Amino acid sequence: MQYPGVAFLVCGYPEPSTFPRDGKYFPPLLKTSSYKIIVKPISGLQWINHYDKNLCTKSLLFSSSISSILFSCVGVLFLIGTNSIRNTSAPRIIEQLEDTIDLVRFNYGHLQSKVDISIISVFPCHKTSKLFPSISSLTSNVNNYNILLEDLSIRKDFSIVHLPITVEHLNNDGLHIRFPYVSILWNFLEQYLADLIIKKSTFTRCIPRSRTAIQKRKKNLLADQIHR
Repeated sequence: MQYPGVAFLVCGYPEPSTFPRDGKYFPPLLKTSSYKIIVKPISGLQWINHYDKNLCTKSLLFSSSISSILFSCVGVLFLIGTNSIRNTSAPRIIEQLEDTIDLVRFNYGHLQSKVDISIISVFPCHKTSKLFPSISSLTSNVNNYNILLEDLSIRKDFSIVHLPITVEHLNNDGLHIRFPYVSILWNFLEQYLADLIIKKSTFTRCIPRSRTAIQKRKKNLLADQIHR
């Protein structure tokens, strides 16, 4: 049964144990008197990974550990993209993301409205790769991805979250966030998810979604996938 006080954060970010003992800013579970936030941090997670299903969001959506949470939460927030943006062109990542959104909506009938699914835009990355050997080419791919993400959010009706992270917040590796700023990141995410739960709880009380409407959306998603 859906519990109105649960939000779910899926992130391609290091496990909490990789931080110092006194700095676990991404706790696996946060409970308060009014809400509960469940965090699934997977270092190296991508939207699609053809070589390791444990780093593939599309595959993990159907794992027992994640699907059980998705069935019970009122909203999910994805902090994924940096691991993909270094090795895949922006248009291709958007295609992968679109497939993932469709799968979530088709299999989890209560995650249908704009506030139910949130995607975090990619913050700056300076760790170059074979595909993007210069910072300028990598930055161009990041910017292109975020532009295409905005377009996709309008077409697929989901929310976008922009993190207050700039180049100055990056570690020397150009990929991860410097430790002093990780707490800022977590506080921002916690506040967003808490607000999401309150917003969704109010929305659910005012406008309950009918079973017929959910089934109709599932049929539309299936038809869209067939005609691609």
